[in-house]
Amino acid sequence: MSTPLNNKAAVEAFLQAAANFLSTNHSNHFHNSDGVNDKLNVVLDELLTTNVVTFTNNEKDVLDLLVTACKAINPGNEQLASKGSKLLFNFSNKNQFINIYSSRNSPLELFISFLINAYSNTTQLSYKLDILRALSKVLFENGGNCQKYHVQLLQILLPLAHPNNLELSSRRMAINCLGNLCVKTGNKLQGKYQNIYDICLGNLNAGIREGDENSSLKVLSSTLRALQFVVTEDKNILAEPFGATIETIKNYVFFNVGSKNWFIDRTNITRLPINSYNKSSVPWHHEKANIHSSHSWMSSDSEFSDGDYNQTRKNNDDSRIRLNALGCLQSMIRASPKLLYPYWNKFLPDARPLSSMSPSLFTLIAHDPILTVRIAACSCITTLIDGSKQFLTVANDREIKSSFTSLSANVGAIVRELHSELIEALTDEHSSALLIQLLKCSTALINNSAYERLSSGYLSRFYHAVLVLISHKETPIRIAVLGLLSAIVDCRARYEEIALLLQEQIINLTNFDKQSSNEIPAPVNLLIYLIKLIGNTMEPSSLRIAGWGLLCVCARMHLSILCPLWPQLNILITSDLKNDDVNIRTASMKFLEEYAKSAAAPEFEDQNSFEDEAIIVHPEEKLLMPGLLKWWTDTLDNHIQMSSFDTCHAVRALTCDSLYHMPYAIFSQLPPERALYSVTLLLRFGSDESPNVRASACRALGGFILFPHLQEDTNFATDMAFSVIQNMSDVNLLVRLRSSWALGNLCDALVLISLRNSAQLNSGTILDFLTDHMWIKIVKAGLAGSNDNDKIRPNAVRTLGSLMRISPREFLTKEQTGLVKDVVMTLIKNFEHGSLKIRWNACYAAANMLRNQDFPIGFNHWTSPLYDSLTKAVRSAKNFKVRINACLALSIPTKRENFGDMKMFCKIFEAIVLALENVDSMGESSFQEFKYQEQLRLQLLETYQHLVLLATPQDQLYIQSFVQRASICSAFNKDKIVVMTQDSVFDAQVP
Repeated sequence: MSTPLNNKAAVEAFLQAAANFLSTNHSNHFHNSDGVNDKLNVVLDELLTTNVVTFTNNEKDVLDLLVTACKAINPGNEQLASKGSKLLFNFSNKNQFINIYSSRNSPLELFISFLINAYSNTTQLSYKLDILRALSKVLFENGGNCQKYHVQLLQILLPLAHPNNLELSSRRMAINCLGNLCVKTGNKLQGKYQNIYDICLGNLNAGIREGDENSSLKVLSSTLRALQFVVTEDKNILAEPFGATIETIKNYVFFNVGSKNWFIDRTNITRLPINSYNKSSVPWHHEKANIHSSHSWMSSDSEFSDGDYNQTRKNNDDSRIRLNALGCLQSMIRASPKLLYPYWNKFLPDARPLSSMSPSLFTLIAHDPILTVRIAACSCITTLIDGSKQFLTVANDREIKSSFTSLSANVGAIVRELHSELIEALTDEHSSALLIQLLKCSTALINNSAYERLSSGYLSRFYHAVLVLISHKETPIRIAVLGLLSAIVDCRARYEEIALLLQEQIINLTNFDKQSSNEIPAPVNLLIYLIKLIGNTMEPSSLRIAGWGLLCVCARMHLSILCPLWPQLNILITSDLKNDDVNIRTASMKFLEEYAKSAAAPEFEDQNSFEDEAIIVHPEEKLLMPGLLKWWTDTLDNHIQMSSFDTCHAVRALTCDSLYHMPYAIFSQLPPERALYSVTLLLRFGSDESPNVRASACRALGGFILFPHLQEDTNFATDMAFSVIQNMSDVNLLVRLRSSWALGNLCDALVLISLRNSAQLNSGTILDFLTDHMWIKIVKAGLAGSNDNDKIRPNAVRTLGSLMRISPREFLTKEQTGLVKDVVMTLIKNFEHGSLKIRWNACYAAANMLRNQDFPIGFNHWTSPLYDSLTKAVRSAKNFKVRINACLALSIPTKRENFGDMKMFCKIFEAIVLALENVDSMGESSFQEFKYQEQLRLQLLETYQHLVLLATPQDQLYIQSFVQRASICSAFNKDKIVVMTQDSVFDAQVP
């Protein structure tokens, strides 16, 4: 075959010819003659010397060729099978097996079957290695798609990968196959991971074989890589005793660390200056690298001549061991972070005399000659720290003289050294990639440290250390610096310390506004720097966006320092809202929203994010920021109007979020046209094309309906109800969540209006606000929400409870077998199913419903199911808040007939007494419920007293025994309880 392979067309023509030749011979490949085999050899040789992928993008043609080759080649012919394996290795792609062919026609099974048969019929080692190499590539990320071959594969690979296999090349290839078999296989390999895990540990413990160090190092590297995949897929495989395993991993993490000429010579590297930085701890010296350690795994022998620090083959092999060991350690941390807590001091310095003689991950960061290893070590520390906030809360770095070193002192020492080492690394490092990782690691440390238990000054040292990088020439580093500064500013435990730092004028503005060659601008503080940075349109957009993000944190935590700069910030917002970059417009609007939120609340008030079950109340008398009315007036006239017409949905959503934070004290003082504009804007956004905008509009409407001023506006109440009800059926979950919260607030507001009308003896009724048609629509929306997603149901049942509380007698009578029955049955369902939040909200909604004196309970057939569910909750609910609210509901009806017949009344009474007798028993409830125990006891006593007072003489005959039991259990309640006799009901003080 002639093969002019100099262009795409020629290669495709050759592929077609090769495929045609192979396809004509694949049907009887087991009987191929020598001539045919010779031709196959020629074709395969031509294919193996062709860089097909360079010339053709048609993956299906290449894959068809591989399929045809596997069918044409006799697996019993070692030479052909070896070349076929090489063909698979060169041209196969892990994604082709799944994406091009349907699962039924996938070539993956054909390839694996071919390779298994070829290996079984091959005796020559070099051919076996070719087959195993191809198998390794074919299996990568495809282990889950070849489940029927798992047993066969393991029968071949496990013995090969065993430490007893002295042929290191085949052992290494088998280990690679096992590792790749695990990748993204999940539970389809469950039960077999343990065998692979044990093989990996056995190989690691076997160490290096004398006389063949290079091959042994490759085996170890492959083993660590495979172990990483195993741990990633089966997180439960790590279990105690874990000490020996982690010690083995540690040995390879620091493999040959400390050998002569191992570390980088940094004596000639210029250290970056640090403004106002005064390191308090002892400087880190090279002795920490344990150069003269006596540990067996840290040999003092060297293969390098003096001054030779190049990445030789030996150096690369050692570094690959450390790199894969770090990846393995990181997988273990992610799989079981708590299991690693006791072993932190094996990898992190804690300043103890013995630990100072051992290397740490910071040793690798500072001195490993391979940058990839240094980055991996830093990433490993980040993974170790991130999410460990609960563990780090025990840290106490204050020295206490004692013969016993507590856990808090040990963790405190590690935290202290983490700060010290990271700050030093930031000042020493010149590699941009590693510097970014160090900044991210520092951010994770700050976010997870409990600074209220630590000495002061840590954040100041970090602040001063990173400010020298804030004007770095590389944008990603500057963005990472701003992220670290955001973590520092966001630390509430060091509020005063951070407030002083924000006012320090130590940042040089030479790069921004150097007015002349002889004039250098005075240093400024961080806030002024950010204003200059954001206002400089020559800076990258990503950097300006990060600047806005840091200003958001400043507005949230230190608004009083930021307020005097509002005129400059106002100009920036106006300018950036006109920017063509949608991300910049969004960032500026996010800052405006954060500023409005902070201005409406005291700085130290816990500004919780949106809570779906809470009613956000806007106090009328609250100390507000001076000039806030003018600020809101100007903001409405300028920024809100501009952002409301933005084409970006995120900007429009933030417009609604900003309006949500407007205090009632401000809204009530707005000129009528601006107040009307705010309301109209939110109602318009309630039908926006973007679900994010609709959700934000519903949230803001839910806040506005709690304004007394708007509760008197019939038009607003009606329009708001229509908008929210419409969004209750939205396909987007977030929209339904926010609208359910708003609808619950609407019904709560109607309850408040009803109570005010009753107190003032107003002739008007609640029906003045809503028509009968709207009333029914709200009930149906609440019913639909009560059967919706678990996140929506708490607010939906709140809606039903509030609405039933104020429903007029005519509606209740008309709908007692219709909508009212549906409401009751829906509440019963939510008593018993769903999250705890749903259950206690449903019980509270039942209590609200029963407060309506006209509610038709006691004689309808749904009376018994309702009371049965409530009494069941009182007796057996594990959550005490559910019990309390269920018990509260039973104390609401004021008439004896509301409890149904005598059998039902006695059943309820018995349930209350039983609950009283067991109130001090936690049972299956968690210890967290203990804080509600006293509240439950008091509610039970209140309900018991209420029922006793309602009992008729006929009831007394049946409940007398329960009264006596209650009298006995009241002895340890130390409270006042009602004791009933056959003739009278009186109060008896229990001694």
